[in-house]
Amino acid sequence: MAGDLRFGLLLMVFGMTLVFVVLALLWGVIALFARLDRRLLPREVSAPPSDSTPAAAGPAPDVLAAITVAVHRHRRETSAHAAPPATHGRQPSSRWVALGRGRQLRSYTPQRRRSDS
Repeated sequence: MAGDLRFGLLLMVFGMTLVFVVLALLWGVIALFARLDRRLLPREVSAPPSDSTPAAAGPAPDVLAAITVAVHRHRRETSAHAAPPATHGRQPSSRWVALGRGRQLRSYTPQRRRSDS
């Protein structure tokens, strides 16, 4: 009995140490690659803006308006597909909501245990 307990504790300590060492090695490899990646990227040298160029050059107003319209249309279409609007009446808004509500309200009856005799 004591030998089994000692073996179990030794196995637990060995396993936890092995996992810790592997995670530390992975962390070191990731840190090494991050450091190498920073060194390999060329640094961008930006010229100071001259007086003739605007400080915040963005898209043209008509392009910005088209992007805004597209984003609003996309949000309206995807929100309609995500979930139907909630109704506060007795009728659920969709079959999925009705199915989920029915499963929530159904009483829990545990399965009977099989008797081996």
